[in-house]
Amino acid sequence: MSTLTARVLGPDERPTAAELPALDRPPVIWEDDRWWRFTERTDLHEAHYLGVYGADGDLVALAPLLLTRDGGGLLFYDVPKMVGDLGAFGDPDRLPEGDRARWEEAVIGLPDARRGQYPSLALSVFGSHLGLVHAAGRTPAERREVLGELPRLLDEAAEQLGCRSTGLLYASDEQAALIGPAAEARGHTPAALGAESVLRLNAPDWDGYLAALTSRKRTRLRRELRDYSEAGFTTVIRHGADALTGAVVDLQVALRAKYGLPGGRARVERDFDAIRETVGDSCLVFSAERDGEALGFVLYLRAGNALYARTAGFDEDRARGVYFSLTYHEAVRWSLANGVREIWYGLAAYEAKRLRGCDIEPRRGWFRFAGDGHRTLTDTVRLQGVSEDERLRSLGPTAPPHKETEPTCP
Repeated sequence: MSTLTARVLGPDERPTAAELPALDRPPVIWEDDRWWRFTERTDLHEAHYLGVYGADGDLVALAPLLLTRDGGGLLFYDVPKMVGDLGAFGDPDRLPEGDRARWEEAVIGLPDARRGQYPSLALSVFGSHLGLVHAAGRTPAERREVLGELPRLLDEAAEQLGCRSTGLLYASDEQAALIGPAAEARGHTPAALGAESVLRLNAPDWDGYLAALTSRKRTRLRRELRDYSEAGFTTVIRHGADALTGAVVDLQVALRAKYGLPGGRARVERDFDAIRETVGDSCLVFSAERDGEALGFVLYLRAGNALYARTAGFDEDRARGVYFSLTYHEAVRWSLANGVREIWYGLAAYEAKRLRGCDIEPRRGWFRFAGDGHRTLTDTVRLQGVSEDERLRSLGPTAPPHKETEPTCP
């Protein structure tokens, strides 16, 4: 029997990077103490942490917890809201006829079923990442033990916080191999949640990158860059907190308004202020500019040799065709010249990302519902996960698991 125990910690109680060196500038930005401070500033969830302790009482791992009180959380971390919402994951048109009929029957009762599932708890962090951080010096076997015990420890945390539903979200296949059996043994329902898209740059420079492309891809890339240039665009790259200019805010506000997203300018300004004050020195903004005016941007966060795409915005009337040139080609060219060897583009739009060379790495989750309507939610999320898995299978072979290496002590 495992001797691991856990404690729910508030933001003021959790170890900082000084106390847990694994949080100090790790290779994954979503596991950085600074990013967790950004997450703590949200008003859509309550930020808590799961502290995992060994037999001697020492902290051996730490994971973020996002608690949602009433269904007003961000879609990708509000567990009941995710169920049945295809904006989160799933493609029920891919289900066999019988399962499709069961899906259509189940979703009718979702609004009522969701209401009985709050408060709800998700083990994950913004960035669609599991967020689990192991203390430095832990052996692979010790880290595997933590993964296998996560479902039990999450259940205990949910009970302590009075939660009626939980989600253990965005695990890699390597993590899922250990979490999955333990989660399902405890009655958690598994689901494919999509896939991370990672462009790994193995060429020594831009010319080498071009030479490694197929003739067809190289022709398309050159055409897109030529069209970008002939339309009068140049790429301006800004670093640091000051890269989040007023023009970037304007583009983000306009894009959110176009798609009916809530919050308006006040929310965008507040989020960007929080980014400046936490991970500002890791910001990298690529802007597509014409006559000195920014008509498109992509915000990346840099951690070590990787860029992580955070958000983007484009004037869709005046910057047609700019997206791929700026987001992929210009980002790759800069990365190869500046020591970046991975670009993480996040979930969704898999076909386009795969076409441009990204590895597609599945992300898995496990759901548990205990309140009124739990059967409806369980049936729905099971079918939703099956349909998302079918979507990923249709893309062809996914990348082999990206092996986690044991971190060295700073």
